[in-house]
Amino acid sequence: MWKHGFDMHSVFLSAPGDLERERETCRNAISEVNASEAMPGKILLATLGLTNDSHIVDYRGAVADNIRQCAYFLQIFEDDWGPKNLFRKMFYLALECRDDTALPMREVIVFLKAAPRETDPEILAFRRELEEQPNVRVFCFDKAESLREQVEGAAREWVRAIVSNRGLGAED
Repeated sequence: MWKHGFDMHSVFLSAPGDLERERETCRNAISEVNASEAMPGKILLATLGLTNDSHIVDYRGAVADNIRQCAYFLQIFEDDWGPKNLFRKMFYLALECRDDTALPMREVIVFLKAAPRETDPEILAFRRELEEQPNVRVFCFDKAESLREQVEGAAREWVRAIVSNRGLGAED
């Protein structure tokens, strides 16, 4: 096995299939932070996630195991919890992992796509549930550019924290 010498920190990127463009925007933002800030310091933020909504149904156990192994969890939503509400289960699993000090999860962030004309009470309640989560940063965005900036900002914070923890002799 090839040794690369990088400290790897996994980021689980979760989004229902209708938000594929936004998921790709997040991947690109993390790649940019890797190239400009993380990799020069021998750090790598490695993104994991589903490429197809059917995977959450077919490989639920494997998906849950991947989440448990990640240091960061990014959730993108607009109007629902995806197929069979399974993205909700993943989101709450990520929160449980973050609250378990024996696991590597350090932060859960929600990116909520703007829906200014939404009037459906069920969708509005879904959005409110996310916005009211304790100890979860929720960013709202309307365009890919604002999403990219928000993800880059979070990833830069993570890299700074990892570097800072190295100086203290702690592992992230």
